Amino acid sequence: MLLSTRTFYCWLCAAALFLLAAQARAGIVDVSIQGFGFNGQHLTIALGDTVRWRQFDATTHTVTEGTDLVLNGNEAFHHSFPSASTNPAPFSVTFDAAFLAANPRTGNRYDYFCVPHSSFMHGSVTVDTGPGTPFCFCANPLCPGINADAGAGCANAAVVFNGARMLGTGTASIATDDLVLTIDRLPANGSALLFRSTSADGANPAVFQDGFLCLQTPYVRTRLIPANAAGVAQFGPGLVAPTQPTFRPILAGQTWHFQVWYPEAPGLGNCGTGSNVSNGYSVAFAP
Repeated sequence: MLLSTRTFYCWLCAAALFLLAAQARAGIVDVSIQGFGFNGQHLTIALGDTVRWRQFDATTHTVTEGTDLVLNGNEAFHHSFPSASTNPAPFSVTFDAAFLAANPRTGNRYDYFCVPHSSFMHGSVTVDTGPGTPFCFCANPLCPGINADAGAGCANAAVVFNGARMLGTGTASIATDDLVLTIDRLPANGSALLFRSTSADGANPAVFQDGFLCLQTPYVRTRLIPANAAGVAQFGPGLVAPTQPTFRPILAGQTWHFQVWYPEAPGLGNCGTGSNVSNGYSVAFAP
C-alpha cells in the first residue's frame, strides 16, 4: 500500500511539473494588420501560445476564423477592428487545450480572413500539440520582401512565400521511441538532412544559405532521406535507438534541438544560394 501511495505522489508531482513546463513555455505571438495584409500570415505555434493581432491600417478590418469567407456564426473567433486612427486595442486568442477541444479543426489549423477584404486578406494559425516546441521561425527576411515566413523556415521557391515547416507527433519517451518529425513544404522529391544539437539560440540565429540556423555546434548529422512528391519528409519513429551506440546518444533528461537542411533550386521566393533550412523543433526527452 505504501508503494502505491508513493507511486501516486510521484505521478502527481510529474503531472504538476508537466503543467508548469507547459505554462512556462507559453508565449505571445504578434501579428500586425498593415498594408491590407496580416504580417505573420501563416503561423506555427505551440499549444498554449497566444496570438495577438494589432491594427495599423486606416480602414476597417476583421480577424474572422473560417475558410468559407463568410461570417455565419460558426467561427472559432471573430473580431472587427476600426481604423487605426482610433488606436484600437489588440485582439488576442489563446490556443490552449480547452480552445482546441471546443473548436476542433483538421490538423489544428485555424484559417482566418478579413470580411471586407476576403478575396485577398487571409492568414492561418497551426497549433503544434506534439511532444516538443517549434522555434526558429523566419519572421524577418534575408532577401527583403521575399523569403520571410513567420510560421516556418525561410521561404523557398517550391512553395512560394512559404518555408519548410517541422512539426512533431508521438511522445518524448526514450523507451517508446515513437517521436516522428514531419517536414512539409519541401521541394518535391528533393532531399532532407536532419541534424541535431543540445545547444540552440532562437533569439540570435545565424544566417545559413537561404535561411536561419538556430542550432549551435557541435551538431550531429543523421541520415539523408528523400521527400515525396508532395514535398513531405518524415523522420521516425525509431529516432532514439540508432543514437545509443554513438558518441552523442539521446538520453532521458536531455533536450535536443532539430533542424532540417535541404537543397533547392534558385527561384522566386528564395535568395538563390542553393539550399535552405526548416524551422527548429526542441524536444525534452523523458524515460
